[in-house]
Amino acid sequence: MNITRRSISRCFMATLLAVGAAVVAPGCEKKVDKSIVLNPATRPAGMPASRPVAVAPPATKPSTTQRTAVVKHSYMNIRGDWFEFPEAKLLLRKEGDHVVAFLTSNDPPDVLSPSYQGHRYYFELRMDTIDNTKDLAQAEFRYKAASAEPADSPNGIFLDGDRQHLQPYDIQVVFDRDENGKMIADIRGQFLLFPKGQLVGQMLPVMATLAAKAEVK
Repeated sequence: MNITRRSISRCFMATLLAVGAAVVAPGCEKKVDKSIVLNPATRPAGMPASRPVAVAPPATKPSTTQRTAVVKHSYMNIRGDWFEFPEAKLLLRKEGDHVVAFLTSNDPPDVLSPSYQGHRYYFELRMDTIDNTKDLAQAEFRYKAASAEPADSPNGIFLDGDRQHLQPYDIQVVFDRDENGKMIADIRGQFLLFPKGQLVGQMLPVMATLAAKAEVK
């Protein structure tokens, strides 16, 4: 995949890492247009749960190593290629009559380093039709951008140490709960990548099924 560089400031990165504790780094201003899910729709009563399961790419290492990797990492399929990320993290926060879910990769401390080459993702989901964190598995979320133009947003998939930003364009996120109590987030849809200096983006299909234990803040 030929993807060009895009940089994110350390100040903004520090703000994202602190979101679970609702702390913003001193001197940093959080930018607008932070929420990507605008039109949640409650799953109809009687509709069977899809029961998605967390998936990983075909094993290329011995099975014992692969089993360990599944626990510590998450994976996304971007235009047919598998990308490895830190494990998924899901934070739920009540804001008035709404629930906000932060679905992120659990990034290491060196994510702030200019030399960091890893991948991460960050989705802030405001659910206007859900007022209880326990109801997360009963909702299906859709988002479609108003246009295919570049957007200054913290949401999306960030590759190669934030040098490449795939912003959500037309996506669906379905939450469910597995038999062990973990939440399963199934993501499907189209993301936009804008090569540096270009206003016309590349449309990239993304598929991911992520497992995470929900934490309520």
